[in-house]
Amino acid sequence: MISILKNNQNLTTFNFYTSFLKEVAIYIKENQNIDFKLVEHGDDLVFESNYRIDPITIPLLLSLIEQLSKFYKKPIELSLYNNNATKDVLKFLQKSDFFNIAGDNTNPYFPYGRDILHYDEAYLGNFTKKDPRPEHRVRCYSLNDNNLSEKLKVFGNEDERRDFLISEYTYTVREHFQELLFDNENTSLKADFYIEILSELITNGVLHSKSNTFALMFVNKFSTKFSISDNGIGFEESIKSKDENFIYNPLELKIKLDSLKILNVNDKILSNLNFIMETLFFSSLKNRRGLFDLMTSVVLNSNGYFRLHTNNSQIIISNRMRNELFELSALRDKLFEYHKNIIINSIDDDRYNKEMVLIKNEILDYFVKLYKNICDKYNNDFKYSSIRFYNVRFKGVHIEVEIPTV
Repeated sequence: MISILKNNQNLTTFNFYTSFLKEVAIYIKENQNIDFKLVEHGDDLVFESNYRIDPITIPLLLSLIEQLSKFYKKPIELSLYNNNATKDVLKFLQKSDFFNIAGDNTNPYFPYGRDILHYDEAYLGNFTKKDPRPEHRVRCYSLNDNNLSEKLKVFGNEDERRDFLISEYTYTVREHFQELLFDNENTSLKADFYIEILSELITNGVLHSKSNTFALMFVNKFSTKFSISDNGIGFEESIKSKDENFIYNPLELKIKLDSLKILNVNDKILSNLNFIMETLFFSSLKNRRGLFDLMTSVVLNSNGYFRLHTNNSQIIISNRMRNELFELSALRDKLFEYHKNIIINSIDDDRYNKEMVLIKNEILDYFVKLYKNICDKYNNDFKYSSIRFYNVRFKGVHIEVEIPTV
């Protein structure tokens, strides 16, 4: 069996991508089945062991377990242990609804179980009285919930379905995360903005990825973190499904990036990175706030970190890219003002097309500059680079954000 939590090692998102995924992949190649145990030493070495998990790793773990359960066509077995070494992490996972969501729960007073994990519920009890914060819960969003699939059938096109879902999720996201957003001055002053963005991202997850979307927000005295993870079609298939219009030509940026040949990286893996950039570029042109706006707000306004992962590639955006991000953000705001003017005044002609295309071209150029800067830094010192490449492919889209407290 594979241990999810190793002794004296915090399962962070970094450890999840760099070591845990690799261990799982090797095990699958060498075995016909896969089982997990929650902790490395089980009931042994109780007083010498310490187990921890970074809360924002939980959506990634659920995404992986869901992928494995689909591959093996059954829930994945998980062995639990309730002892002095495991009580704290076991209680946090239970109170965060990890077990309710991963298991086969049908009790309407708890989140509906996705039946992707099998475990013995007898181990979930006899905990300390101190409870973790009730808002620190992992959430699962799906078209199978609240009869959403049927409700969407009455709408004639994609835009109407999207608008309906965003309106549904705006209310839900506010209920789930607003109190946590108010606990950090960097997020409380823009709570409506983050609720709008999260509603958009969750809608993207369930509508386009066609999968469950897992999300968790966690606040401590240092920062607000949140993680969104899905097992869907990923950026490549999503971008290829986009229609051309006057302002966006699908793959326009990616074709430019592919031709640069800056990095000596496997073409398939490099393509994943370039699809990440293409997706951020596409987001910067939209008439709704989304992934690009989340990235620039977190980094420029809060001096935070934004991580985006798909398949074998990950990009980490931070204050080191401030110059390019500042220019991109200013151009995005100019373009968004045109979008707002068109929507508010119900303009249905092309009077702004020329100006908007000019701004789009400037955005395109700055994305190329940003990409070159990131790649040059990778070539100089890949260990501290903003991009990471992995041998193990992790399907779907995985977003992580960290916003420092003021």
